[in-house]
Amino acid sequence: MGKKKWLKFDLHMHSNHSDGVSSVKKMILTAKKKGLDVIAITDHNQSVEIETEKIYEKYGIYVIPGCELSFFRGHFLVLGLEPKIVNKKIKEAKIKKTTSTTMSGRKKIEDLLRFFVEKGALVIVAHPEIPTGIISTRKSFLVKLYEKGLIHGAETHNGDLERKFGRKVYWIWHKIAKKTMIKLNIQPYADSDAHIASRVGYRFNMVKMTDPRKLLETLKIGKIEIKHGTGGSLKPVKEKV
Repeated sequence: MGKKKWLKFDLHMHSNHSDGVSSVKKMILTAKKKGLDVIAITDHNQSVEIETEKIYEKYGIYVIPGCELSFFRGHFLVLGLEPKIVNKKIKEAKIKKTTSTTMSGRKKIEDLLRFFVEKGALVIVAHPEIPTGIISTRKSFLVKLYEKGLIHGAETHNGDLERKFGRKVYWIWHKIAKKTMIKLNIQPYADSDAHIASRVGYRFNMVKMTDPRKLLETLKIGKIEIKHGTGGSLKPVKEKV
């Protein structure tokens, strides 16, 4: 068994398959150049085909297939499932692939999340408690989802929110999100939510382990020590890609 080290990962970003600007390849190469070990491509309401093992062998970065289910009642990162499984279920639910935000009832959301969790997905709530990502603790929706085992964590840092709203407004959101996650004892995450390659890793996480391919398996265990970082603390890798 290899020696454990702090692996860096960013589990939320968008390519030009939905509302992002950069190609999947550009996102991957940029993440590698910045020194990230694992990323997830999470386009809105669709999962892009990823040749995970081939990419890992060629570039030494592990890329997780995923999607961001985007509803007015909340946005959810669904990670680690075969894209065909995810896209088939989304189609059956009559959710348009490139729609940023969709109207859906609580039961429909719960049923979708239950299906994906039972298939083995890791589910993280994206930017909770904001417009186009509202999950109010007053309505107990987030609490119910967590108690039912339908989510495994939630973002308390989101790089795209900081870009959109500025640091002052962003830190107000961050404090609210952090307080909520501490109260509910939910694992916090920091992600870039990058919509262009240059923003990949603007916010990221670190966990101590040996094999990046076992990241999701480790995260699904529950509360573990995760450190959060900003793009300024990323060190570019030396090797060429």
